[in-house]
Amino acid sequence: MKRREATAKRYARALYLLARESGREEAAGRELQAACDTIFAHRELSDFLLRPWIKGEAKRAAIGAVAERIPCSALVKNFLGLLAARGRGDHLSEIARAHRDLVDEGLGRVRAQVRSAVPLTDADRRALAGRLGRAVGKQVVLEEAVDSALLGGFVAQIGSLVLDGSLHGQLARLRERLVRG
Repeated sequence: MKRREATAKRYARALYLLARESGREEAAGRELQAACDTIFAHRELSDFLLRPWIKGEAKRAAIGAVAERIPCSALVKNFLGLLAARGRGDHLSEIARAHRDLVDEGLGRVRAQVRSAVPLTDADRRALAGRLGRAVGKQVVLEEAVDSALLGGFVAQIGSLVLDGSLHGQLARLRERLVRG
């Protein structure tokens, strides 16, 4: 698994550096993610790209057709073709994620996974992103999920930092204080 991640990071870094020359890091990332979503949404296409006995040129042609439909820049189209020709289509999700991380790092932002009992309003989103941003000293991009197991509140995670503002977490902290006296 570490080897696969290292390979994905190398490819992602190459794309990032090439896209940065033209100031299109974020756009290239969006195009890469769109290609990834399109490919893995069509089982036949993803299976075709993952078959080792199919020649690289056939895979390159298939990925080129996908790139035309998205549409994407020549840089991303050529990058996808290179991945297909080298048999790295199975790394596409990891490469897209690693590229997104490089773009975030370059722009001084981090991603926070937020689980909440109910969908957040725009005001809640802004307030939570602002508070989390002040806590970590970077711009925060929220990735939200509604978790019906939470009775109320939210749980936010940025890397290894976990902020538990859920009702369950608050009750657990209150219980600890009462036990300690």
